[in-house]
Amino acid sequence: MKRILSCLILFLMLFSLYAKGQADEKFRLIHSDKLFMTKAGEEQALELNGNVHFFYGNTEFLCRNALILDTQKIARLSGNVIVKNDSLTLEADTLAYYRIPDLMNLGGRITATEKTKTGIYRWIKSNFASYDKANDILTTWNRVNSFDYQENAHIQCGYAQWDRKKGYAILLEEPFITSGTKDTLSVAAEKMEYFDQEHKLIATFNVKVERNEFHATSDFLIYFLNEEKAIFTGEPKFFSNFADAKAMEFHLFLKDRSLMRAELIDSCHIDFAEEQFMEKKNKVDADLVTMDFLDDQLRIFVAEGKVDYYFQQDQTEKKDFMINSATGAYLQANFDDNSKLQSLQMKTDIKGKYVFQQ
Repeated sequence: MKRILSCLILFLMLFSLYAKGQADEKFRLIHSDKLFMTKAGEEQALELNGNVHFFYGNTEFLCRNALILDTQKIARLSGNVIVKNDSLTLEADTLAYYRIPDLMNLGGRITATEKTKTGIYRWIKSNFASYDKANDILTTWNRVNSFDYQENAHIQCGYAQWDRKKGYAILLEEPFITSGTKDTLSVAAEKMEYFDQEHKLIATFNVKVERNEFHATSDFLIYFLNEEKAIFTGEPKFFSNFADAKAMEFHLFLKDRSLMRAELIDSCHIDFAEEQFMEKKNKVDADLVTMDFLDDQLRIFVAEGKVDYYFQQDQTEKKDFMINSATGAYLQANFDDNSKLQSLQMKTDIKGKYVFQQ
């Protein structure tokens, strides 16, 4: 009994000395199955093993093993490492915490989770990460995978940096985003930037947006998530089962990730078919083109400005062969619920001709 009491008194003395030296760091040890303290030269080391739980200030640390070097201001943690800092929780196999400059390096099976009062907001997984605690910046790399519950978006890339103070994230190395349910909407590019406050995504270089019924490409994309509006510039092109289009600028308007309206602005050119999956041998050139969709089907097509169109009607049992070409200031095409052309109507300054098969 005396031996146990003596060991307990020695432990309390050692720990009180260590805690005194760490007063400015606000180090608080909550629990450890085993504790060893050593001193070599100017360095004082505290080794903790088994169910380790401690605090530095308001930041909570949990792990299996920890080595805390007082003079070097370094803490090395391993085994089911968990760090809780305000609304951010970090999990990893290993962690090195450099108290000056307040930086954490994490390795192996990393998960960073941000939680709000309503529950999980977003999580990020990767093989490597660093957390600049002083500036609240999380950097992840190597097989980065993330999910945002509010935006209902999955993210994959090779490198991602998240500035939590500014509400800004940058994604590099083949970033790829899928939004909504599987096969609903996806975005790929060489570089992506997300602005949390504006709920805005900017994608740059080799941009490709895909949905079941269409895909679009460009050099630059701005996507406003709240409005579900996408603006494409830099040689944008649009492809679908019915039409291929290009212009100086595209505006796509979606609702619940479904395409509702497309606007083509300046130097518009469209190659289109009489109905889906047929040859796109008809064409329209115009200053402005709008296309309205319903239930993923094209219903109304309007071309305005300097309009020039060519339409070829193939011979069937009910229709004769015909070619109609014309110029004017306004063209409207109407389609049925299967995107099959029903009528073409041109207005204002019309000049054209019809060719029938003899």
